[in-house]
Amino acid sequence: MATKKTKSKKKSAAKKKPVKKKSASKAKPKKAAAKPKAKKKAVAKAKSKAKPKTKAKAKAKAKTKTKAKPAVKSKAKAKPVAKKKAPAKKAKAKVKEPKVVATDKILSKKFLVDLASAIRDAVQPEMTNFKGRDIVGAAESGDATFHIDSVAEKTLLSFLEEAKKPIAYYSEDAGYTTFTAAPPKYLLVVDPIDGTRAAKSGFEGCVVSICCTRVMERPDVADIDNALVMELTQDRYFYAERGKGAKMYVNGNARKIKLADLDAPDRMAWAMTVPARPAELIFPVSDKLIDVSSLHGGFFACNSSSYSLTRLLTNQLDASVDIANRFYRDIPEAVEHLFINAGRGNVIGICPYDYAAALLIVQEAGCIVTDAYGKSFDDVLLLDSTSANHQSFIAATNKSLHKKLLGYYDTRIGQWETLLKQRHEAR
Repeated sequence: MATKKTKSKKKSAAKKKPVKKKSASKAKPKKAAAKPKAKKKAVAKAKSKAKPKTKAKAKAKAKTKTKAKPAVKSKAKAKPVAKKKAPAKKAKAKVKEPKVVATDKILSKKFLVDLASAIRDAVQPEMTNFKGRDIVGAAESGDATFHIDSVAEKTLLSFLEEAKKPIAYYSEDAGYTTFTAAPPKYLLVVDPIDGTRAAKSGFEGCVVSICCTRVMERPDVADIDNALVMELTQDRYFYAERGKGAKMYVNGNARKIKLADLDAPDRMAWAMTVPARPAELIFPVSDKLIDVSSLHGGFFACNSSSYSLTRLLTNQLDASVDIANRFYRDIPEAVEHLFINAGRGNVIGICPYDYAAALLIVQEAGCIVTDAYGKSFDDVLLLDSTSANHQSFIAATNKSLHKKLLGYYDTRIGQWETLLKQRHEAR
């Protein structure tokens, strides 16, 4: 019998080691069974058995910790996903700037129509008055200010003062102006007369140009909410809200806009902006296009960017360009004196306030508009009128025609710039 007990003890001792290493789950049923049969004498045994419990628990905890590690690893794997998304969030931060005051509704179409109508009513009598031709000053951009401009500017100020709305505005002659002590919620960018030279001579190529943004500090062209361009010689205007399309109104009635799909340069009707642009730059690079289109299409020299752009919506024009500024950006050292001479002492070009309203309208209608490099205007500062922020544009009613015009001017301007560089270096 003694030998059997010793053998059983040895076996039990041998079995205890695997219990510690392999699983604590086998010890648990024994402990659970020992609880109901516990006696005073078994207290010591229970205490001795308690040690494996703690070890088992420790092992169980160790196992659970080791099992938890993969979960931590999976979280660590998720971090790169978050890092990938992080740049998108940073990129969106720039786009979100226009939505800083998104809780406020955009300025109403009625307000813009009433303002433009007030300016038109004040200016129309001056269009046939020789006094309107008098030069009375100079704008911030260096452009001449005629008497008819001052009439339009006074009307603009009076209207906004009487409106008593939280509005600031920027115009060619007055710069940045506010009317209330409270912080403004809307910023109007107004060109009271775009095409003054046509207006003072009684021609139809002149408009009131207004666009509005809710971004008060350093707004870009992409921050514009809505825009209106109203003709001065007849009851017609164009209106658009960002993302909602554009409409044309004649005598107060909405008219559907249908763009021409013509893409043949020899049959296109088109215009080029010419005031204060050096003729010896813009015409040599446009000569072949003028020759090929003037008979079966039509070429027009234009004094108003907003007017020529909106002609794309009336089917009067298929395209409109202003390409002079590309020369000034590419080779300023060779051409600056030509721009100063054409601007009578100032470098004059197309500023954002000249075309911003018309740009939103024609783009919402489906036209293709880029600068002379084929780039978007979204990041262009809306209130910067310095020569460093002057722009160029190529606009067409369809992609095919725009692509052909962009390719033509890219080639011709490149050729002419090479020649101008050689002449400049020779001097």
